[in-house]
Amino acid sequence: MSLITIFDPWKSNLCSCPDKFSLSPYTGCSHGCLYCYASSYIRNFSIVRQKKDFLKRLSSEVKKLPPSSILAIANSSDPYLAQEEQLRLTRGALLVLKNYDLKINIVTKSALIIRDIEILKSLKKILVSFTLTTLDQTLSKKLEPRASLPKERLTAM
Repeated sequence: MSLITIFDPWKSNLCSCPDKFSLSPYTGCSHGCLYCYASSYIRNFSIVRQKKDFLKRLSSEVKKLPPSSILAIANSSDPYLAQEEQLRLTRGALLVLKNYDLKINIVTKSALIIRDIEILKSLKKILVSFTLTTLDQTLSKKLEPRASLPKERLTAM
């Protein structure tokens, strides 16, 4: 199974979105968000698993992408989970990807992304999006119990 896949959740010609690829270093997510849609279709979603031989496979697969492709990291699980602090798969992926002409789109709820700020600055075409559900810290702890607090996300922004 490929690491880099076409992102087309609607599987319809009616979608006017530009073609986009998806990359996730991990399967599952540790944030525990109550509103998570991915937990309904990924088995054992709360158990985070790193993808086998991720960086080696990525180094091979990325060469097949057309220039200027949009690559979203990650659509189903946050690329900056608590496990990323030790495993560094997202960081490793960015180091590989910076050598290619790609448009990188990262979606996160984690302030850990600031660890990689120098790598992100070196990317030519980068978009970082933060999910910010509420500014209420108490409510955030209920909705997204293990994600960075809203104040930490705002600081990271």
